[in-house]
Amino acid sequence: MKVVKVRSPFIIEVNETGQIGSKIELSIWNGSSYPTSGVGFYSLSKSIPSTTQISTSYNISNYVKEFIDNIKPTKIASSPSYEDNNEWVKFQIKRYKLVGTTYTQIGTATEYVGVNGFTIYTAGVNAIQDYFTTGFLSNKLISKNLLKSSSSLKSYVNWIGEFESAYRLELIYVKLDNSYSITQNITSLTGIKNFKIPLTLYPTNTNFILGNRLDVNLYDASNTQIASDSIYVYINEECKYTPVECTFINRYGGWEFLTFFKAQTNTISTKGTDYKLMPSAINYNTSKGQVKSFNINGTQTIKLNTGFVDENYSELITDLLLSETVLLDGKPVMVKTQGSELKTSLKDKMINYEIEFEYAYNLINDVV
Repeated sequence: MKVVKVRSPFIIEVNETGQIGSKIELSIWNGSSYPTSGVGFYSLSKSIPSTTQISTSYNISNYVKEFIDNIKPTKIASSPSYEDNNEWVKFQIKRYKLVGTTYTQIGTATEYVGVNGFTIYTAGVNAIQDYFTTGFLSNKLISKNLLKSSSSLKSYVNWIGEFESAYRLELIYVKLDNSYSITQNITSLTGIKNFKIPLTLYPTNTNFILGNRLDVNLYDASNTQIASDSIYVYINEECKYTPVECTFINRYGGWEFLTFFKAQTNTISTKGTDYKLMPSAINYNTSKGQVKSFNINGTQTIKLNTGFVDENYSELITDLLLSETVLLDGKPVMVKTQGSELKTSLKDKMINYEIEFEYAYNLINDVV
């Protein structure tokens, strides 16, 4: 199964000798069968530009993206569960060539998984990933490095794959000094699964009070390891400030958890429309002003600091600034910071990031 990041274009090309046009059928679903009509089914066709330029292409990313609705992550306890269906989608492509008046299917249908991530320019066109080599869908950018986490928060990692009968997913939580570990096995896996895997078992298990290493391993029916990844989690207790949890969709289309531990600054701004009033009588009431504001409403902004972090947080900050879906402690926000220096320990020594957010709603409820 191929994983497609639909915030970037995904081009389907039809280029067959003798064609005068082409057609593709796009079926998008997250159930047991593909739609062949109605919602989730699209039939797109084109004529060739000329007899010397017969290639036709279709960008299907926007169609698939409509069926993904990232709202907020759902917290989990100490064992894996499945991600909500609206966080990802399955789709199928059938390609046809038009010769004369007849459409003929080319090959067999191709199946994909769509996630709300993006690829970078230097990766080129249609930079899809096979699920075996994708590893962690969320947090892959900091795998094998450290992730600082607040002990009061239940963050997780998304991991997606297509499983055949008798596949096994192994989760190993290892104490940082290697003196203690817990293994969880998920068996009888079949089909495409998008897991929510806890990053740490603390505070339900105090052996991991300082943090842990999480190893995720996938085994086939012959017990051969075919995929693996690791993340180091360091539990950070903050005694002075109240940590703020930032969750957002990263470049891989999975939920990312980032805790801002240090100082925060809250600001409120308001705006309204001023009008000059006409007095109700010549002998007017001097307690009533001559100018009055109407339709006053306000927004709240907040500046947050990560505290001192590792150099690899530059990729986390990059994904945060590029994300379309961001929440602070479960509340929707927009990132007001439009740019940030990506800091290095060589140049900046102690690395701290300050990011400004604006809550994505008015302070006075004016929803109609």
